[in-house]
Amino acid sequence: MLLTAAMVGGGGFIGAKYLLDWGYTPYQVMLGRFLIATMCLSLIYYKRYRKITKNEWKTGGILGVLLAVTFVLLTVGLYYTTPSVNAFLCNTQAVIVPIICWVVLGQRPMASCFVAAILTFLGVGLLSITEGFGIDLGAILSFGASVAFSLQMAFMGKAVRECDPINIALVEHLTVAVIAGIIVAATGIHMPPLNKLSMGSFLFVGIFCTAVYFILQSVGQKYTSANKTAIIITSESIFAAIISVLFYGERMGWRGFLGCAMIFGAMLLAEKPMGKTVDTTEKIS
Repeated sequence: MLLTAAMVGGGGFIGAKYLLDWGYTPYQVMLGRFLIATMCLSLIYYKRYRKITKNEWKTGGILGVLLAVTFVLLTVGLYYTTPSVNAFLCNTQAVIVPIICWVVLGQRPMASCFVAAILTFLGVGLLSITEGFGIDLGAILSFGASVAFSLQMAFMGKAVRECDPINIALVEHLTVAVIAGIIVAATGIHMPPLNKLSMGSFLFVGIFCTAVYFILQSVGQKYTSANKTAIIITSESIFAAIISVLFYGERMGWRGFLGCAMIFGAMLLAEKPMGKTVDTTEKIS
């Protein structure tokens, strides 16, 4: 389920990038995808709203705020950079989640996690530092989205063991849609006219890359740990890079490929840590 989520999620970077290229603001793209996702999930699971507990409303609301921060940084970051750079930097959770679990949940990571963190930051540098040695804003925001999503993923690991994952996903999406609506109302609601291409892109990122994606993540994470979830979800950056080259016409130089390779190597190192492994599932529960 998590791998399927990664596959459909990889296409979301390109779909959102096209909407930004066509003149929609990052906040309008965010509102459109979560409004569509919330409507789709509500049509399917409308009977569940009566069964959502107070704890699920509270937990889903907190996770929804983290998710809103993630998508604000992700979408605005995508406005200033390319889909593959955005996808790779937004998918470094394999390194960040263990560190968050250590600081927040008291789970000390292996020494290899620190090595992976160094590789990640070197890779981020190769992707984000331009030829003029200026830090690319899109890269910084994209990496910030990864930190916010890692927080969401770490707390989701504990939440799905105490609450119904579908109910949490419903509250999450509703929370993000409300926050996005407030931001759009505050920043301006004027937007380019909808046509078949833009409507198709909104439906694609809303239904598949948002609603289906987070249902698969919420349910799939119930059966594994936060660290394993982060490892599998990071594979969406690979699918995003392939789709970007095939359908967006993106080309990356040697620094981009080297940076991506270093980040991916860090993810593999986090997957196969040096030394004794820790059962994260037991620790979280």
